[in-house]
Amino acid sequence: MQGLMYRLAELDANSAGLVRVIDYFDALIRHGADTAAMMRASAALADCVVGMDVPGRPEARRCDPRGRWSPQPVRPPSSSKDVVVDDVVVGAVWIERQGPALPLDDMLVDRMALTTAIILQPSRTRTKEDFTTDLLFPSDAMTALASCAALGIDPAAAVRVVVADRPLTVATAGTSVAVTVDSEVLHIVTDPGVVDGSSVGISLPAPARDIHRMIVSARFARSQTSDIRPVVDAVDLGALNLLMPGIGRDSIPDLVRVADVDSELVATLRTYLQSGTYRAAADRLHLHHSSVAHRLTKLSTKLGFAVDSIENRARATAMMMVVDGG
Repeated sequence: MQGLMYRLAELDANSAGLVRVIDYFDALIRHGADTAAMMRASAALADCVVGMDVPGRPEARRCDPRGRWSPQPVRPPSSSKDVVVDDVVVGAVWIERQGPALPLDDMLVDRMALTTAIILQPSRTRTKEDFTTDLLFPSDAMTALASCAALGIDPAAAVRVVVADRPLTVATAGTSVAVTVDSEVLHIVTDPGVVDGSSVGISLPAPARDIHRMIVSARFARSQTSDIRPVVDAVDLGALNLLMPGIGRDSIPDLVRVADVDSELVATLRTYLQSGTYRAAADRLHLHHSSVAHRLTKLSTKLGFAVDSIENRARATAMMMVVDGG
């Protein structure tokens, strides 16, 4: 294990290396490690001295990669993190690395702090609801990744959030469950399929580790529901999602797809939306109206929705406003 951090640091710190370190500490928790075992394991993983200062434990306990203990610091911490239990800071952990910091150092210390907090907190088995809530409302990126691991969800897998006023019968992602926040019930799903209910919003898709960013799109979709349209998918709202804060262009399928569409087809849609009919657009483009219809059908196939239907007019117009605005 000695020097493993150096090998992990050669990997992408936001993916493979990150997941491996999370799994390492998760394994300590699963096997019931105490703070002493956690310290030894952390020092071996980091290949440097680690420290912990928590009331009720030997003051400023330090451990080197060989498992030797010393209460006296030799050098100042190179990275440190508070240990928080039930929203109260109860101590701190740190590492004392000689030389330049490694890309995974801060994340390692974060996991040390989180693992120490779990060991110290009153005994309580965390539930699927706890992990689902943490994934929907993570305190940081590591919490989201740890929640994915606990729920058996690939962090990179595309998932959606379904927001309703009651629990729904849907196939949730991994082992996640419905969670209630205020008056809303949120579900994490891989495929919304046929959602049956009233006042239901479905978010834009996103990798599971980032799905918390898409909750706003699910809520926006829900705000567009009515008696006639009780379920609204944010994907069907297209560029209108940009009305919500935090939603980027690369999250909206319409805008991603239109970037790869022939400019002639896009220009035909622009003229059609400005003209209002096939014939009026054909006159402006010096084409037969059937040619305009053919181009719009081809564009609809590429974008995944009928750009010339009345119900999609706002969606198509919003998309063109973004395209024309750069």
